Amino acid sequence: MADTDSVLAADSRFVWHPYTSDPVVGPRALITRGRGAYLYDDSGKAYFDSSSSWWCVLHGHCHPRLVKAIQTQAAKLDHLLFAPHTHEVAVELAEMLLALLGAPFSKVFFSDDGSTAVEAALKMALQYWNNRGESGRRYFLSLEEGYHGDTLGAISVGYVREFHHFFDMAIRPSLKAMQPYCYRCPVDKKYPQCALSCLNGVEALLEARGHEIAALIVEPLVMGAAGMVVYPTDYLEKLISLCKAKGVLVIFDEVFTGFGRTGKYFALDHLTDRPDLVALSKGLTSGTLPLGATVATDTVYEAFKGAESKKFYHGHTFSANPVSCAVALESLRLLEEEKVLSRNEALVRLMSEQVPRFESLDVVGDVRHFGMIWAAELVRSKASKAIPQPANGPGWKICERLWEKGIWMRPMHNVLYVVPPYCTTEAELGECFDSLYEEIRNVRDFCI
Repeated sequence: MADTDSVLAADSRFVWHPYTSDPVVGPRALITRGRGAYLYDDSGKAYFDSSSSWWCVLHGHCHPRLVKAIQTQAAKLDHLLFAPHTHEVAVELAEMLLALLGAPFSKVFFSDDGSTAVEAALKMALQYWNNRGESGRRYFLSLEEGYHGDTLGAISVGYVREFHHFFDMAIRPSLKAMQPYCYRCPVDKKYPQCALSCLNGVEALLEARGHEIAALIVEPLVMGAAGMVVYPTDYLEKLISLCKAKGVLVIFDEVFTGFGRTGKYFALDHLTDRPDLVALSKGLTSGTLPLGATVATDTVYEAFKGAESKKFYHGHTFSANPVSCAVALESLRLLEEEKVLSRNEALVRLMSEQVPRFESLDVVGDVRHFGMIWAAELVRSKASKAIPQPANGPGWKICERLWEKGIWMRPMHNVLYVVPPYCTTEAELGECFDSLYEEIRNVRDFCI
């Protein structure tokens, strides 16, 4: 095998990495294997994967049962044109997803990843209204600073200027509801005394243009790429109520929040009302293979029945790939059989206990925690809430030091977050937080 330097040199010549600058900012290594909550470089050094490798490796790396599921299915049926033929694993996976989600969901459409699951949901909403003879509903409503993926439809509803302004000419921006960012309240009030004043604008918007809106799309209760912004349940419940009163469909982007990340199977389980469509991916296969799913109610599906012209004009080469479906099914079985969500309760408590500890640090403005999601927002001072410049400067310095200690963490602007694999032990998670606390406490020594 080639030496590390030559592999990294070849990587620099031939490979284009996502969200990565050239020259690279932060640590860069040749990762050769993964096991449990750890990644290993070519020297054998272990790194705790504090982000579950982009929020999706639920059961840890290379779980034996998931590996076996891949091997078994690959030897039996590797791929199938999923129109209209089917295979048993896709049917079984769809049945299990619908059982977990419960009423009123009745149909599962398979795609490739989170962005394509969102794209499918958006196109379903538009064609739903066209099939019903209401083609005037051509717009979407979404939250300011929300993120829903990087395909063109997804960025039209999940526009993050830093990421997406290069593509302005190719998208039609959605209508916006004010971001429910309580730490940096857009109307300068305090929750709950604010009486959800940030919804006043969208209420007026729906009154004036509700008949033009096909669907609302939101990341339910946690806005991931916005900095792990946790927002009030009653904000979302009122927003859903306002939309449904105007006949607007509701789409939940649960690509990140699904499969136990919020402490329940889905973020929607924290709510009394239900969306019409749900986009799923990431933890669906525990990060082992690409797979997306868009789940619909029977009410939505009914609009696509009855004629050739009404069929859903959308598809993917790898829709319901048998190997991906097999590993997803095994991941769901692991969640059930090992009672993972109950087991995670100890980790959730440990994460909660870290909140006051980190809030006491001078350069931490806000600490956010929800289920198996934890984040600390770095500021220049508590009083000003000023964002460091550059925003991710302190974060990268901290992460470089954590890397040296065997912890892989990646900053998101001025936010450092921990979304650990579910196989993490309390000791491992405690060590991660202890190291993070120490490095944030020393941050003024070199950056802010």
